[in-house]
Amino acid sequence: MLVIIISVRLILENNFDYTRTPLDLPMPEMPQLVTTVIYGIGAVIFVAYALYLSKKHKSVLPICLVLGACLTIFLEPIVDLLGNAVHPQIGQFNVVTTNGHHVPWAVLIGYIWYFAGTPLLCYSKFVNQTLTQSYVWKLFAVIVLGAATVEQIPLYFGVWIYYGYQPWIIGYMPIWWIFANTAAVLVPFILVYKLFPDLRGWKQAMVIWILPMGAFMGHSAAGWPMYNVLGTETENFSRVMMYFSSGATVALSLFVVWLFMKICGINDSP
Repeated sequence: MLVIIISVRLILENNFDYTRTPLDLPMPEMPQLVTTVIYGIGAVIFVAYALYLSKKHKSVLPICLVLGACLTIFLEPIVDLLGNAVHPQIGQFNVVTTNGHHVPWAVLIGYIWYFAGTPLLCYSKFVNQTLTQSYVWKLFAVIVLGAATVEQIPLYFGVWIYYGYQPWIIGYMPIWWIFANTAAVLVPFILVYKLFPDLRGWKQAMVIWILPMGAFMGHSAAGWPMYNVLGTETENFSRVMMYFSSGATVALSLFVVWLFMKICGINDSP
């Protein structure tokens, strides 16, 4: 296992400026297992909480949030392809493969709390329609910190890898990914909040589709500057443009969250 971990780290370090997807990478066995178990525990907690909310409010909407978070797994291979990320293929606990990108079970399990966690924890604000802009910005800060923290150990052991030249890295994670991910979490959150009063009966099932749709909106609306520069030979591309695009993605993540709050009528007071 130690040999595999070292080899993955060497591949990452020696190909930091390599912009083509690294192929045939070995998945570190024990880190993958530990990540899957820990993420699975988080998923079980939030599924249990969704069932509790469903019973309490006599609504299937909390369960639909979990199902929508699971369906959002199809975001992963697309943004991986555009954002120069890869999950080692050899020995991977694979759950889905599209666009030539293999995605492990740990990601699907993690998406349950990554995308459904915020609306489930804020469910009372959905019911009472008391969400404010200031509260959303606090959530933004918390999610940024959480996104910057939760990936560090799996990244260190090579459970997934960001490749190519990517400026402004916190630990092992490019900062633009942190902010694009945050936009991907909050855009569907805001959409579900806005539509919540109308989600009755069969319409609650719409949430299953709203979560992945909103996640795609948020990530692409913020991430498109980096998608484009990462589609170049990054080792030869202008460093100024790389840093500018990373900063632009950070700014766009803030802008798109503000824009959706304005569109959905979320103000400073409920």
